[in-house]
Amino acid sequence: MQRLFSMFPSGRPGVALLIMRVALAVMILNGVIGRLEGLSSWWKLAAPAALGIAICLGLLTPLVAVLTIVFEVTTWAATGGPIGTVHVCAVLNAVGLSLLGPGAYSLDARLFGRRQLILRHPDDSETE
Repeated sequence: MQRLFSMFPSGRPGVALLIMRVALAVMILNGVIGRLEGLSSWWKLAAPAALGIAICLGLLTPLVAVLTIVFEVTTWAATGGPIGTVHVCAVLNAVGLSLLGPGAYSLDARLFGRRQLILRHPDDSETE
């Protein structure tokens, strides 16, 4: 799983990736749900909601970003008509997130981030 993530930057780059994730989640929930409003079954709205929540939290970000691209393109192909600017921006944002990764402020960083292991020698312990 470590190979999916290049790094987990913190500070300003981490905040920028967090903003990108939140913006993509808003675009998914607003744009895709807006196109699927006329559908009668609620479960068809569950997929974009799950994608939006996962991308916002930073859970399996590269995989969810690719799924978002697929979902945006298939939704556009199924509904027809011209593709909106919001949908193009969502696809481009998802491509960027799939290439950059989630950043330090995500569940991916918590679950799959690098950890520092400190080994102590038995002679280093303090005894009184």
